Amino acid sequence: MQFKDLILSFFKPKQIKNYPFVTPQIDLRLKLPAKGLEKLKVLNVGVGSGESGLARQLPFLPFYRLDLLDVHQPYLDNAIKKDWAAKCVNFINADIRNFDTSIYDVVLMFDVLEHLPKEDSLAVMKKIKCHQIIFIPLEEHFRENTFNAKSQDHLSLWKESDFIQRGYCTDRLFSFHREGDDIFDALWATKNF
Repeated sequence: MQFKDLILSFFKPKQIKNYPFVTPQIDLRLKLPAKGLEKLKVLNVGVGSGESGLARQLPFLPFYRLDLLDVHQPYLDNAIKKDWAAKCVNFINADIRNFDTSIYDVVLMFDVLEHLPKEDSLAVMKKIKCHQIIFIPLEEHFRENTFNAKSQDHLSLWKESDFIQRGYCTDRLFSFHREGDDIFDALWATKNF
């Protein structure tokens, strides 16, 4: 069976028909359970502008319930305008530090943890007692915030060891991010409960 046929076998043609082109490095279908998406209650923390390769995939995934959480209301307003394959979609203006995650099967955090003080991020990671899928830049210094939203400031720097010592499986993407002359890695960190 070829890779393309394997991926197609996991999804109904309706959901995959217009699936955005992404490299295997960031293809969410390879990080999520292969079957049973339609039964999952998923929380996506940090909706963002919706333009990243990760964010562009979420509308096409047929979850049972998808809750999109962000502290920046304009990001949620933009997300509401999209069509979503999930059976139930909710848009929540809240801070993950004060949000109950106990009802979810999966929590997605793409480029989120670096926007919180490290001790707050560690507390968030510890309180989540379901499958976690994290994507984070491994920067050596803080980047400039060009999004005109205070919530986009980077407040913590991360290393792969921060996740390994807490029981996460990691997959490092070398030289993934390019910002001006800076080139730095990114990291997938996953944890199952």
